[in-house]
Amino acid sequence: MRQRIWKRSVSALITGIFTQCAVLSMASAGEVLNFRVLKDGEPIGYEKVEITPTASGRTVRVETLTDVSVLFLKFHYDHQRTEQWHDDKLVSVEITTNDDGTHYTWQASYDEDCYQLAGKGVGKRNACDGAWPLSLWSEDITVKTDLYSVINAEPYGVQTRKVGTENVTVENRETPATHYIMSGDIERDLWYGPDGKLLKTSFKRKGYDIDFIRVDAMTLQQ
Repeated sequence: MRQRIWKRSVSALITGIFTQCAVLSMASAGEVLNFRVLKDGEPIGYEKVEITPTASGRTVRVETLTDVSVLFLKFHYDHQRTEQWHDDKLVSVEITTNDDGTHYTWQASYDEDCYQLAGKGVGKRNACDGAWPLSLWSEDITVKTDLYSVINAEPYGVQTRKVGTENVTVENRETPATHYIMSGDIERDLWYGPDGKLLKTSFKRKGYDIDFIRVDAMTLQQ
């Protein structure tokens, strides 16, 4: 009798350990969003958004690289960004960017809606307007009216309205998405999937049509 109880206890303990390990493994696995960047329909680069759960929230690492020649001019954009989140509150942002030869390196640290921003190419700023960087990977940004550039921290005032639900072609598949239009200092068309993650964004830059479209990792390497 005691042996059977002991075996059950050991079995329950092992099952509990495996269950806990599985949960921790799923939590630590995170998620990667890959985007192909197009200019007038032609590929010019990529963006990768790596979302990693932490004990208190998540860490988001963004890497963007575009390299394109237009006539006799060559445009280069190399950007790395790390966002730290506590639950749904932004705690800090660290950014390094090479924008066609102009370099920016800066940080922003938050205390609720107040933040301090300082670094190379942006000077210093203290504000309590709750502004976020123009980081579009999450649908949560559509409720914000105060944003700032991920390149040089220039402040933006925006309004975002929901257009409705429609299908977006992602990887040759029709995917349901919620369409928003951001206007004001920044103009973007935004499409988010049912999980609240970005599927596509479209905008104009220097007269060209620019699109970021979600793809899988294998497609991005082609």
